[in-house]
Amino acid sequence: MTKPQLELADVVRRFIGPYHEQFGHLMLISHHRALQDITACMTEAMGGEHYHCRDCDETFWIYHGCRNRSCPKCHGRQIAQWLKARSVEVLPCRYFHLIATVPSDST
Repeated sequence: MTKPQLELADVVRRFIGPYHEQFGHLMLISHHRALQDITACMTEAMGGEHYHCRDCDETFWIYHGCRNRSCPKCHGRQIAQWLKARSVEVLPCRYFHLIATVPSDST
């Protein structure tokens, strides 16, 4: 699998300042945490393990993931598998999603 040229973390890093200025007071704590985790995922900020390859004699770091359920790096594969499993449940026809509110029975 090739690494995408632009990742969600890049977009969040670029726009997090103005976004927080405009909407930070409206965000849930869990949303603040998700954005923080996504920007730190697979970086030095999350810590990692130092490895040495015996074949090529190269030393490198592999950083830890954030494990946040909103992170595409950590859960992208799981999400894709779930969507694939759901796609076989869809009928081969056009359909629409409707939500109707029904008044409660007040008796």
